Amino acid sequence: MIIALTGSSGSIGKEIIPFLQDLGHQIITISSSKPNDGVSNYSYADLISHSIEKRVDIFVHLASLNARLDDDNFDQEVTLATNVMEAMHSLQCQKFIFFSTAKVYGDNSFIHQTFSELAAPKPTCSYGKAKLQCEHLIMHRSEILNINTIIFRLPPVLNQFDSSNLGKLIQLSRSNFPMVSLTLGEDNQRSFLSIVNIKEIMRAILKNPLLIRNNEIYNLADSNYISLNRLLRLNSSKYILILPKFVSYLALKIPLINRVLLKLYGNFVIENSKLQSDMGVKLLTTEQSLNIISK
Repeated sequence: MIIALTGSSGSIGKEIIPFLQDLGHQIITISSSKPNDGVSNYSYADLISHSIEKRVDIFVHLASLNARLDDDNFDQEVTLATNVMEAMHSLQCQKFIFFSTAKVYGDNSFIHQTFSELAAPKPTCSYGKAKLQCEHLIMHRSEILNINTIIFRLPPVLNQFDSSNLGKLIQLSRSNFPMVSLTLGEDNQRSFLSIVNIKEIMRAILKNPLLIRNNEIYNLADSNYISLNRLLRLNSSKYILILPKFVSYLALKIPLINRVLLKLYGNFVIENSKLQSDMGVKLLTTEQSLNIISK
């Protein structure tokens, strides 16, 4: 099967490409440049000019310009999605997978919250707003062009290439430096997504491409939620010092620090029973996935 993929240099793309190749599929990467990595590569300019003279079975749109979008990047994100959809006809491709974000539902909260696919999107950050607009565009164009589409909404992804603040915190927990955290992280509820579960979903889809149908939206996350401190302990064999409650109380009184703590210790859970039911897969827990990754 020939699979076109954007976002090959991103944290997910770096792990997904060799996995798909090991399954025997031919990968065409499309990016802002043409890196010499042994894969058939094309640029976004090639995509726009319809210079990719290949028939593609499935198009996977992983690329995201920047998680910290400004207004200019917001427009570029939507424009890229538009260009991808317009190229589907020349690629003779009728199956499309778009990796969006759970941030379309909103952001972390100190109140426990769970979102299903039926929850009304209420993005608060530019990244979530841009991805939601891309979703609307893709669904609309898919209906017009008769393209079968799946949209996956992802929480933070756990993998070895993660360079986010969360990823850096996990790397710190694995280092030789002393590790401290707050009591806020003992009982907060967060959804995460391991690269193991992304691979299993892709395996299921490639085994049965008919799963890409009806322009569906799915929450894609590990099958449980966990606290931040639990996540840190799973990634570290050293003792993690939990600071007293009054430290959290004082820190939350400072607006700038409050915002930082909300990103790390806030609650955000997405529910994924629809995906597991429709696709007939059983996703692993975060603990199970990290155990596989660590081997």
